[in-house]
Amino acid sequence: MAPLSLYGVANTLVSTLLLHLAAVLPAPLSTLASNSGLITALSVLLFGAILLGASLLNTILLIWFERKMLGRFMDRRGAMHVGYAGLLQNFADGLKLFRKHTFKPRDADGLGFFSAPTAYMVTSIVMFGILPISTGWNSGSLPLSLLLALVVFSFAPLFIFLGAWSSANKYSLIGGMRSAAQMIAYEVPILLAVVAVILLSGSFDLSTIVAEQRNYWFWGPLFLALLVFVAGMLAEMERIPFDLPEAEAELVEGWNTEYGGMLFAFFMLADYARALVGSYLIVLLFLGGWTMPGWVPAPLTNFPLAGILWFQVKTYLVFGVFIWVRASLPRVRTDQLLRVGWMRMIPLALLSIVLAALVVLAKCLPVFGCVPSVGG
Repeated sequence: MAPLSLYGVANTLVSTLLLHLAAVLPAPLSTLASNSGLITALSVLLFGAILLGASLLNTILLIWFERKMLGRFMDRRGAMHVGYAGLLQNFADGLKLFRKHTFKPRDADGLGFFSAPTAYMVTSIVMFGILPISTGWNSGSLPLSLLLALVVFSFAPLFIFLGAWSSANKYSLIGGMRSAAQMIAYEVPILLAVVAVILLSGSFDLSTIVAEQRNYWFWGPLFLALLVFVAGMLAEMERIPFDLPEAEAELVEGWNTEYGGMLFAFFMLADYARALVGSYLIVLLFLGGWTMPGWVPAPLTNFPLAGILWFQVKTYLVFGVFIWVRASLPRVRTDQLLRVGWMRMIPLALLSIVLAALVVLAKCLPVFGCVPSVGG
């Protein structure tokens, strides 16, 4: 069965619509409606609109999933009263925040104060256009999609520190400095863990990395890299036990103390969008992406949208582990966090690179036969 292409669906819809319009419009307009450049531009816009809507809806469902799971971990129902099983509670909370007025502190820098949350949210949402969700998700693969995703993902410390500094609040500034130190400390082991994946797959293309896992998922030989990557993602997403930049017990709300209303909603939405992106990356790099093991019956993998379904199931399982960690572990101290990042995670990540090199070497030993990789 041919894989689903979201861009192909958008292109088909736009082409069909413009073809019918060209048949009834006068000559100049019919020529414009049949222009290939216009068809491509409208297809890209429709593809982006569908992708944005689906990504934001998935992010809101992720918030609902966490609130329900935390309620179960704490043996309570939770404040989820709107809609069936609280499914509309997040929409109600978002509407409440968007209706509130946003106040700027008198001494705050207006440009940084208003641009930081917007840029933080935009760069988080852009990630959904880079990461492949299934085979044929878009019109073509990016040769360096993994590198591009990591670069965009690493913009967050800049915008968080900008928002904290421009707020003219000492608690916000302390939270921003904590965030910058934490993210920089854990980006290094994250990149080293990714090097192990690149070494084993032979490609920077996420689609190729997933294709390389058709025989075995990388979490097995690269279990150490997986642990480093998960710990680094928890720190990058500022989730417990690494939520020191917010630390409401001693910093009120950390780097977003002065934000309220719509701008606070931007920060919260971007945080969960980054959590979803982090879960996506773990699934793509270590858990086979949209592929399933060969022992899974064919009827469970060959129906339409099967790749997207299994990808989302894996994503929610990974995020469920994040919630489990949040419900179980206390917050660490700043010195402990930085010591683990620099003194523990980096050596473990380097060791994972060595293990990946040994696996690549073993694949080319005469007893195994040299197994060519999809990436070349």
